[in-house]
Amino acid sequence: MPFVIDVNPVATQLGGVAIRWYGVVVAFAAGVGLWYAGREARRRGIGGTTFETGVYWVAIPAALGARTLYILQNGLGQVGADPLHFLMIWEGGFSFYGGVIGAAVALGIFARRRGLSLAQLGDVAAPAAALGMAIGHFGCLISGDSYGNPTSLPWAVIYRNPGAMAPLNVPLQPTQVYEALAVGLLFVALVAGRGRLERLGPGATAGAYLFGLSAIRFALFFLRDEPPVFLGLKAAQWIGLGLGAAGLAILAAGIARRPVAASSLIRQEVS
Repeated sequence: MPFVIDVNPVATQLGGVAIRWYGVVVAFAAGVGLWYAGREARRRGIGGTTFETGVYWVAIPAALGARTLYILQNGLGQVGADPLHFLMIWEGGFSFYGGVIGAAVALGIFARRRGLSLAQLGDVAAPAAALGMAIGHFGCLISGDSYGNPTSLPWAVIYRNPGAMAPLNVPLQPTQVYEALAVGLLFVALVAGRGRLERLGPGATAGAYLFGLSAIRFALFFLRDEPPVFLGLKAAQWIGLGLGAAGLAILAAGIARRPVAASSLIRQEVS
C-alpha cells in the first residue's frame, strides 16, 4: 500500500503569516549545516570571526539564488501578477541549484576580498551543504514539493491534504526521499574520504561534492514530474551537467596544484 501523507503544510500562523513546515525544516537543515561547517572550519584553522563573517556574506545570496532560480522555473506567472510574491519565501519554493550557485558566487567574492583560498572555503562548505540538503528534502516531502511521476510502486506516496503542492490522491514516486538518502550518502562519502580528498589538493572536496550532487540530481530528475526543455532533458539536468563539469574542473585544478603546494611546503621547511 502507498504511504499516505495528510499533513497540513502550514505549521502555524504568526501575525497573519503562514509558517510552513517546509520553511521550518529548511531552517533546521541550514542550522545543522552551519554547525557542521563551523566545526570543519575550525579543523582547517579558519578563525571563528572569519567564519561568521563568511556566513553573513553567503547566506543572503544563497537564499536569493535559490528563490530566483525557482521563480524562473516555476513562478514567473505569479510574480508577474504580484511582484511581492518573490518575497513570500515562507510559502516555500527554493531551487537547491540556485542556492549552490548563489553561495558559490558570494563565497568567491568573499575569498577575494579577504585574501583567502576559495578552494579551501569550498572544501569547508561542501560537506555541510550536503548534510543540510539531505535534511531539507524532508521539508519537500511534507509540503509535496519536488514530487515525482505517478507510479504503482508499493512505496509510492499519496497526498491527501488540499494544501499540498503535489496532485492529490495520486500515487507518486517519493523522489524527495530518494534525494535525501542519496545526498546523505554523499555527505557520508565526503566525510569518510576526507583524508584522501585532502591529499588530492585544495578544492577536491568541493569538486567531488558538485560532481556527486549533479550525478544524483541528473538521474533523479528522470523521475520528476517536470517537462523537458531541450533534447529530452529538463532544466535542472542541464544545470547539473554544467555544475558537474565545473566539479570535475575544480577537482582537476586541485590535483594540478598539488605538486606546487608540496614543493612550496618543502622549501618552507628547509628554510
